Amino acid sequence: MNIRAYAKLCAFLAGTVGLGVELAAERLLAPAFGTTLDLWSLIIGLTFASLSLGYEIGGRYIDRNPTARFVSLCLLGAGVYTLGVAAFGRTIAFQIQEWTFDFGGVTFGIFLSVLILITVQPFLLGMITPAAIRLTIPSAGASGSSAGTIFALTTIGALVGTFVPVLLLIPFIGVRLTFIVVALVGILAALPGLLGLVTATAEPTMTDPATVPATADS
Repeated sequence: MNIRAYAKLCAFLAGTVGLGVELAAERLLAPAFGTTLDLWSLIIGLTFASLSLGYEIGGRYIDRNPTARFVSLCLLGAGVYTLGVAAFGRTIAFQIQEWTFDFGGVTFGIFLSVLILITVQPFLLGMITPAAIRLTIPSAGASGSSAGTIFALTTIGALVGTFVPVLLLIPFIGVRLTFIVVALVGILAALPGLLGLVTATAEPTMTDPATVPATADS
């Protein structure tokens, strides 16, 4: 697979996995903490904070090491962590609810639960966006076009991740299997980059002499 096509695919699936995790998280934590405004605000707020951190760190790293393997590792990490959430997430949430019942209250319990269970995935997936932009830029003069394409694909993927879990997966297979499906999407998408199936394109023509051409492997 061409490295630019693979980067675009990963950007799309990062949006899908990210929103799938975020929306399923509410159903995961609701039995322990109830469906409250605090729950939604902390899920959304901590997700955005994690994404922002991922954008910053991912952008810095990909400039030094522009490889498809980095994007694959981010998807793999998010998928594996989500499998852990599927297996142990509800147990952890109830344990935190018990610990914080007399100390910190419901809001603190929600904060800890979201911090532990939900923030790792958006952090890892957030690193994919700047990495995908870097890997798809054919020349310095096309950076705006490449960035626009990646953001569009990520947003479309997020739409898929919004509707499919809520309308299809959660009602028919439940929360735990929804997490597993979302996790497997990330893990399977990581395999081409990890198995060396992504091929580098010809070196881009960059006007910035400090820019390193993208490669398939480190």
